[in-house]
Amino acid sequence: MSKLSAIGVVGAGAMGAGIAQVALTAGLDVILFDQNEKALHGAGEAIGQRIARLAEKGQIPAHEAEAARARLKLAADLDDLAACDLVVEAIIESLAPKQALFAALEDAVRDDAVLATNTSSLSVAAIARDCRRPERVCGLHFFNPVPLMKLVEVIDAPATSPEAFALAWDFSLKIGKTPVRVADGPGFLVNLGGRAYSTEALHIRQEGVADEAAIDRIMRQAAGFRMGPFELMDLTGIDVNFPASTFIWQGYMNDPRLKTTAQHQLMFNAGRFGRKTGQGFHRYGADAAPADAAALADDGRSVLEVAIPEDTPALAALAHKGLAARPDDSACPILVAPVGEDAATYAVRNGLDGRRVVAIDLYGLPRNFVTLMTPPGGQYADRVAAWLNARGVETAIVKDSPGFVAPRILAMIANLGCEMAQIGVGAPSDVDLAMRLGLNYPLGPLELAERVTPPVLLRTLENLQAITGSDRYRPSLWLRRRAQLGLPIHTPD
Repeated sequence: MSKLSAIGVVGAGAMGAGIAQVALTAGLDVILFDQNEKALHGAGEAIGQRIARLAEKGQIPAHEAEAARARLKLAADLDDLAACDLVVEAIIESLAPKQALFAALEDAVRDDAVLATNTSSLSVAAIARDCRRPERVCGLHFFNPVPLMKLVEVIDAPATSPEAFALAWDFSLKIGKTPVRVADGPGFLVNLGGRAYSTEALHIRQEGVADEAAIDRIMRQAAGFRMGPFELMDLTGIDVNFPASTFIWQGYMNDPRLKTTAQHQLMFNAGRFGRKTGQGFHRYGADAAPADAAALADDGRSVLEVAIPEDTPALAALAHKGLAARPDDSACPILVAPVGEDAATYAVRNGLDGRRVVAIDLYGLPRNFVTLMTPPGGQYADRVAAWLNARGVETAIVKDSPGFVAPRILAMIANLGCEMAQIGVGAPSDVDLAMRLGLNYPLGPLELAERVTPPVLLRTLENLQAITGSDRYRPSLWLRRRAQLGLPIHTPD
């Protein structure tokens, strides 16, 4: 492990103070600097209080807390950082101030000191561009709140030396974090990978498939996410996620897979930023709308008689609940389970009466949740939903859409994860680890692809692309090759 005893932190905001705190409790000397003297001293007091509370809760011994607080020094100027082995910058997220700071740091620190930026999205290469020694500059992207979030993205810029990277990596381990190696690029790994969850939900909403409450409910109950995409955007703030989405989309040369929607921009322009303003995609406080948890009354039938086409064996999963197949000449619902198709396309392709077709998404059935949709003019969705509700299966009815809701969003998450592996943003296993730790996903993107199976995921995306005519759904070559060859999704090149 690299020799590391003292670090500097520039910026005494939430991120800088958090980085300083975890370094202190890991046994390192920390020199904290901020050009705002009031903010600097306020952060110093807050750090000491948080460390004291750790001791009060029994999380660290009292003598260690006292020693940690004694290791913190508040710097009067950048020259006080001269003895640091590593300096972590955590100032405003703007390129010009960061470039100016790094130029000043080069004059203040030793020649062998490593300089790291905590930028969440700006190019590390751009920050280091005017440095005399860009090889000692890397990224250390922490997540908020720093003391609680385990993940650190260690950003390897084009000029970063192996020695600088190794010291930043060792620092991450020293303070108890889980580092992942990430190539420099727009949004790095987690902020890039996180685009799929929110932007695909936004496209589904824009198409009128379902409202925000229904999409959130489906992703929580059918797919196992802790928060729905609109709830998550409201929590992080639309003033944060809309500019980030635009920046990353532009950074990847307007790749349609990363494009957001007009509604997203409208919310930003209207100042409806989410929880912080009391209204975003949902309302908060006294005006909050009730949760969407509607269920339909049972029609009294103990057995649901349906016609089932030969290509939908997955529906056998409902047989034990009282599903009975009848000949296709009866006036009963035709239950289908399309992969990446809308109900209308499926009905036409198979010569079925669209009025009788009910498409069912079984992805959430292990959690007792399914989603239904019909072609325009469909007549049986409510009847099928009522029958399922009476048997303990919750339902959502959405308008016709290729890929339903959950499979469509999950396909985009998995495809973007495969693309990140393809272009070298991170190793496949690191892509999964970072997305689980950084965003609390139930599965990493490539793990999700493996669960769905690469051939089914590829078929879903190909159908989405064909039906919509949009390259937004073009499959990653990483996915296509492994699906075609029948290989596990994590198979390296």
